[in-house]
Amino acid sequence: MEQALGHVTYTRNLQAAYATSDRVDPVWLPVPFARDGWIDRLPLIGSNWTVRASRRAFAALLRARDRRLDAVLYHTQTLALSAPIAARRLPVILSLDATPKGFDSVGSYYHHRADPNSAGERLKHGLHRRVARGASALTTWSQWASDSLQAEYGVPAERITVIPPGVDLSLFYERRTPADTDAGRRPRLLFVGGDFVRKGGPLLLDAMRQGLAERCDLDIVTSSRVPDTPATTVHNGLGPNDPRLLGLYRDADIFALPTYADCLAVVLGEAMAAGLPIVTTNVAAQPEAVRDGESGIIVNPGDSAALGAALQRLVDDPELRQRFGRAGRAIAEQRFDARRNADRLLDVVESGIDRWRSLRSRRGTLIGQGE
Repeated sequence: MEQALGHVTYTRNLQAAYATSDRVDPVWLPVPFARDGWIDRLPLIGSNWTVRASRRAFAALLRARDRRLDAVLYHTQTLALSAPIAARRLPVILSLDATPKGFDSVGSYYHHRADPNSAGERLKHGLHRRVARGASALTTWSQWASDSLQAEYGVPAERITVIPPGVDLSLFYERRTPADTDAGRRPRLLFVGGDFVRKGGPLLLDAMRQGLAERCDLDIVTSSRVPDTPATTVHNGLGPNDPRLLGLYRDADIFALPTYADCLAVVLGEAMAAGLPIVTTNVAAQPEAVRDGESGIIVNPGDSAALGAALQRLVDDPELRQRFGRAGRAIAEQRFDARRNADRLLDVVESGIDRWRSLRSRRGTLIGQGE
């Protein structure tokens, strides 16, 4: 399991779901992002997260070779370069939030540069294509990622199952109704994003300075430094499912994520689970989660005028906030339930095991027939 950004929350939600499951006895092999040890100081490994992560994943699997494993699931493709080696003796299931090509489309905001015509990029594409096509089953967080697997990596649609990242719905509260709202209470906006700039945080600060601070308050949860801004409170050091973070979701009225680059932000599922109307951007798979005009408002990334207008509309209309929030909660219950989606993931794993065993049996039969 990759342990970077929203994948940390995803891992913890899966661990909670499988802790009481009688369908699986999981062996967790976390792959941390941080550089550690002399190997990570080598130029090619230390500067390349895919190489570093895949080396660590391979080493972790070697350490677990005494366990009687039925399959190995790689989440994400970043750490799966050695998957074809594992596939010689185990079914491999690939779980991903984006393909490498999909990530390249938003990669500049992650300080990632890719030249599609370079020899290195062609080699990378070939390796990842081999990993994807060699997996016994695949699951993606979004249709956006599934479409890329099919179009750019040649994976048949029938081998891909879309399962959004889940949310522990029991941790989130039902929303207040307008009648329950304290008289004279100012609406509260909530932003959650470790990388403040990439997630569009400065645009929110601009909106607050340009008059929104006179009408509402803003809570920012981030690991970044944030300039002092009127009516804005910054919260640092809050981890996944932290009780303080859950309290901020409970007290918020609007969730804002004007991101420039995300594959599918896990926090959108959390905001919908909390029954919050959402303002976000039409980047990658965000519009798959938030339905424009039904559970939130979608704007173009970097469009500060549209962002300000969308926030102002929700601040001024409690009934609209409630309607969008109820629709979002219904979507969360239908598509983002962590326990239900964890069971669906096990269905994918079992289908991958069945397919792998069937192929091995067919090969054995053909060899026995001299073919």
